[in-house]
Amino acid sequence: MTIGPPERAMGEQIAVLRSVGYAAFGRHERDLDVLDLVFDSLVDAPDCRRDVRTLRFTGHGVALDVDVRGQDDLTVELRVSPTGPVVVESRGSDGDGPTDARLVSFLIRWPGGAQRPARTAWIML
Repeated sequence: MTIGPPERAMGEQIAVLRSVGYAAFGRHERDLDVLDLVFDSLVDAPDCRRDVRTLRFTGHGVALDVDVRGQDDLTVELRVSPTGPVVVESRGSDGDGPTDARLVSFLIRWPGGAQRPARTAWIML
């Protein structure tokens, strides 16, 4: 039995995981749009600055740029586009210790309901 080249098998696994993730969002948070991770400097620009990790999430006319600095005590800077009043909450785990990776998602809400709330894909920080 041949499963094809490793790249194809990996791509198929990623597609399955993505569909499972979307299904989980659909079951738990129906009133939210999901912003996809479209750039992660650790993967997409590994030769860039190591002191800042840059992430970009997009979808549904919204972009969220995230800069993460630090190892133990993280400093996170967020920029939402389009600009305007916005409330951002982080959701996730703190890890078991100060050096453990943290699973995080950001929830974005616009005061007055100008736009549907949006949640980023989950990411390890």
